[in-house]
Amino acid sequence: MKFAYYLIFIFLTLFTPLAFGGSEPWGLIIFNFSCLTFSGFILFKKQKFIITPVSKTILSLLGFLISLAFLQLLNQHTFLQKPAYFPFTLCRYYSLEGLSLLFSLSMLYFALIQIAKHTIEIKNMILIMTINAVAVALISIGFRTEFIQYFSGSKMLAAFGPFASRNHGAQFMMMSFFLSLFLWLPHFLLVKTQRLPKKNIYYLIFSIILFASIFASHSRGGVIALILGLFVLSFLCVLFSKKRNYKKIFILTMITITFMALMHLIITYSAVIGLRQFWTGSDTARLGLYSAAIDMLKDFPYTGVGFDAFSTAIDAYIPFALREFPRYLHNDWLELLLSFGYIAGTIILWLIFVIIFDITKLFKDLERKKQIRLFILCAGLSGFTFTGIVDFPFHLPACAILFFISLAFVSAETFSSKIQTKNLPIIFKIILLCLSCFLLWYNFQYVRAWRNFIFVRQFMPQRQARELSVSLKYYPSPKYIRHALAGKYKMFKSKNIPENERIQIKEDIHYLSGHYLELYPKDAALSRLFVWTK
Repeated sequence: MKFAYYLIFIFLTLFTPLAFGGSEPWGLIIFNFSCLTFSGFILFKKQKFIITPVSKTILSLLGFLISLAFLQLLNQHTFLQKPAYFPFTLCRYYSLEGLSLLFSLSMLYFALIQIAKHTIEIKNMILIMTINAVAVALISIGFRTEFIQYFSGSKMLAAFGPFASRNHGAQFMMMSFFLSLFLWLPHFLLVKTQRLPKKNIYYLIFSIILFASIFASHSRGGVIALILGLFVLSFLCVLFSKKRNYKKIFILTMITITFMALMHLIITYSAVIGLRQFWTGSDTARLGLYSAAIDMLKDFPYTGVGFDAFSTAIDAYIPFALREFPRYLHNDWLELLLSFGYIAGTIILWLIFVIIFDITKLFKDLERKKQIRLFILCAGLSGFTFTGIVDFPFHLPACAILFFISLAFVSAETFSSKIQTKNLPIIFKIILLCLSCFLLWYNFQYVRAWRNFIFVRQFMPQRQARELSVSLKYYPSPKYIRHALAGKYKMFKSKNIPENERIQIKEDIHYLSGHYLELYPKDAALSRLFVWTK
């Protein structure tokens, strides 16, 4: 692996978590640009590309998701129009944010398969990721909410270092913890004469810091995902060991009982051990969102609502009290089904089962050390998969990148006995380049609109309204439409503006809210503004 690739890799895996998880528009465009630059060099430099059975199925799934999302973008509908057969999206602007992230991660996954061929290369990359994760963990433990407060000026009670959500911080630490085990655990389990050489002691310390940071985050989901991952790791190590069957069955039974007991203790005594109590307002809100999503899916069973367009329609399905909840469903797997509907969802689920089956087929053919390394990666992926059931880690670049990198390592040549090499036609490379430029351009427009909305507060109300209107020409996303019209409405209510100007502002609000309601007819905020200015 070339030095330049390592530099970009170091930047990606350190910058992304420190930039509030890469979720801010400026962080997202830098993340996407870095991923696509990294992938583009490899794509155009190499002539033959490595394909393993696992990567073939994963690339098929990613290609299917991206193709379907692009088809939806070409067929935008309002909430009231329900095409029966063709996929569509309710909001191309939310969809573009999610699609740009998915495309960049898919390109990065494909590039890593080509360069992370052997164990030594994977270990070097995991060492880089572990050192970066330890730095982020120490910052998170030391600064907690102060990190967010220092850079943004506002204190978030749920923040954990650079992560605006303690759950996302715990998910990042959990995945990094399992990657750190890759560095020392196989040697510790197999080499009895010198279990912990000097460098492995440092790796063990890294793992301890990451382990402690998961509990320091006070995230219930992160701790449960950690225990689930450790259960999967222990179960696989024993299941594929050479012990006698009766002894193996006994140990597996004890591991399962221990796991269930730990889960019971955490759920029962979560408040005592420093975690939040179960079945509080957060859990009730999640259940309300899940119920609303199922109701929404009943209205759009075949096409779904469109990739990442969930929040555009959710106002019509949830109680008023939940409308301030984040715009993601807090269940990435259910949101994926809601995005594409039952037909495409069935295909996606089938491909996921094929991927799991392909990975399990690798276990038997590997030497013991490689086998344990693969178990560790699978344990981390299992824990992350669980967090996708109760949160939205796949929407946060800092967490999602760890998942896709781990997938690339699982798909690496070193774990597979069946390797194919294929040429990619130049026209296909050009298409990928064009798609990259298209998505980066919309990312840039997103940043321009976001910048205007952030810095417009320092201006007078008249200039605020003018700047916000200009921003909508860059990127007319619903959240910016609401902000812009709310700003105009604030001007209308002001007594410092002449009456004739106030009347004109009122007419503008009424016209614009009616215009945008044609795109988002169930939007509660736009509906209120339309009625108030009638």
